[in-house]
Amino acid sequence: MEYRDIAVKTEVEEQIKANPKIISQIKTERGLAEYFRVSRTTVRRALNDLRMEGDVFQEDHHFPNHTVFEMNMLKMSSFSEECQKEDDVHIKIKVLSNDIIPMPAELKTFFKSNQQLIKIVRQRLLNESPLSYEISYLPSKKFKDLVKQDLNDVSLYEYLKKHFYVIPSHGREEIAYEVALDDKAKYLAITEGTPIYKVSSYSYDHDFEPFEHTDQYLIGNRFKYHLSAKNIFNYQEEYK
Repeated sequence: MEYRDIAVKTEVEEQIKANPKIISQIKTERGLAEYFRVSRTTVRRALNDLRMEGDVFQEDHHFPNHTVFEMNMLKMSSFSEECQKEDDVHIKIKVLSNDIIPMPAELKTFFKSNQQLIKIVRQRLLNESPLSYEISYLPSKKFKDLVKQDLNDVSLYEYLKKHFYVIPSHGREEIAYEVALDDKAKYLAITEGTPIYKVSSYSYDHDFEPFEHTDQYLIGNRFKYHLSAKNIFNYQEEYK
């Protein structure tokens, strides 16, 4: 994208921020392009950036006060625990499937084996509205009979701690940007092509053994990720 195109896109973004009602008054990219006298591509790029920044909310009026959840990437806590730090927030967890599958090729290096995995697909809801869509993978030998359990409205980390004495010690997270398609759009209840976060986490226990990988798909303007210096120092002290 050339500098001139960036400048035009930025100008469109600023005009929408100054008059956000224009989105509901002119509901098509073609109409907005004609109104701003720019190309539809420029309008689309401007809207995508504004959605990721939280300035444009698409079909999400059901979220009270446009709640934004702050997620600490270095804190080894459950997703529900992070979200429920907010007052009057009640997260519902719905299990969409829970199966045993062959080891996907892309996870062999992380799990250091070719054993079967438990694949758990879940949807989280805030006030009956989708908040996240996620796919978790765990070693089937390590967590026998987990596939038979009812994990609706259950924190996976808490369940593993209580029934298998496994506590997450450390890990890494990778955040990527993509657009929602197929099941991701369906279970997030958004239009295909809407920008979303993909957060991939790789978790290890206190014995430095890998025990869980999850891909979470999140509506971009609902979450703000940050690093806590306090947690960095705590981690460094523990693993010196």
